[in-house]
Amino acid sequence: MKKQAKDLKIGDKIKVAGKIAMIKEFELSDIGKQGSKKCRIVAEMDNSEKVVIIRPDNYPFDTE
Repeated sequence: MKKQAKDLKIGDKIKVAGKIAMIKEFELSDIGKQGSKKCRIVAEMDNSEKVVIIRPDNYPFDTE
């Protein structure tokens, strides 16, 4: 199932580089110079590796 980045919340599981990661932090920024809101997502993989992802608010993520 796909969700837009702005619809994600803490605890959701998303696919990152073909692996499952759980969202630990989520932040939505205001409109900037690039013309769209941005989402900052900190996700943790199964092996406790943290990944920071910054995408536009309408970016589609695969969820579990």
